[in-house]
Amino acid sequence: MNRRQYLARTGAAGASTGLLAGLAGCLDDLGGSSETNDADTGDAGSRTGERALDRAAGRLNEAAQPLDELGDLEDPETVEFDPEEPRTGIADARDHLETAESELGDDRRADIDTLRAYADALEGLVAVTATVTDEGISADIEEVTAAIENEGDIEGASETVGERHTEIADAHERWDEANATIQNLDGDRLNDLAGIDIADLETGAATLGDVVTSLETLAAAYDATLDPDEGYGALEQGRDDFENGAYEDAQAAFETADSTFSTAHQQLEDGTANAPDGLTGHFDTAECQTRHLRDAASAFAEAAGAATEGDAVTAKRRKDDGETALDDVGNCTS
Repeated sequence: MNRRQYLARTGAAGASTGLLAGLAGCLDDLGGSSETNDADTGDAGSRTGERALDRAAGRLNEAAQPLDELGDLEDPETVEFDPEEPRTGIADARDHLETAESELGDDRRADIDTLRAYADALEGLVAVTATVTDEGISADIEEVTAAIENEGDIEGASETVGERHTEIADAHERWDEANATIQNLDGDRLNDLAGIDIADLETGAATLGDVVTSLETLAAAYDATLDPDEGYGALEQGRDDFENGAYEDAQAAFETADSTFSTAHQQLEDGTANAPDGLTGHFDTAECQTRHLRDAASAFAEAAGAATEGDAVTAKRRKDDGETALDDVGNCTS
């Protein structure tokens, strides 16, 4: 990945600085510009509205600061992020914007709308960051890989990855919404109001998008692999049918599993190139497991087909090949 730091920008001299670098004084100005406004504006309501608008911008920048301080998201499992502080800042900013809207005229509507959109974008980025940096993801991945490796609690692992896949997919949708909001922001107006360069938000959002996309790819592949009907469940059903002499049913089940594992394997292969460094190990393990599961299902399907035709020799040979491939699944984390 080229975008190594979340919400980061590079200065003209090449030195990496945070989104809010040099903005500390600006934050003070945004939160405490009432004296200037009092002097320049005669209407009390207008003064209150201007102060509220400034304070909203200041609180939003403060809410963005924990995102800026995340640093490198190449290894999201190691990043600590508490979303409560930025969420509180965003809520405070929305309250200030309500005040500004009630006190200012229609000529300031665009300013208020811009800051509300900024708040929407930050809120989405905070939510997605909280999801991708959840330390529980690593434990869930370990549970799933161990279950596949040892032919353990496949049903429990399937439930775990299904829930996690749904959560990450929801986060990806939230990212899409936040990114669309950023793309539609009036960059010049945002810079005037909050001192924020829209390019920094765009770069930060893109980095976060890479991470959530990779996690969704990994979760989706595992979710399909462990599917009780078309993934691992189909493989087990095929083995049961084969042992019971229902070779045609076994072949159909194995072919279903083969198709599912092949698709999951391809998704993982395609996703590995863009995966953050901290996730490549998980991608390698999942790619290895789905490859051997695919090979096993394919061999079993051919064995069942041969058995249907009465070719006991080929059936035995391909069944042994399938068992060998299944054994190889257990070596993917060694």
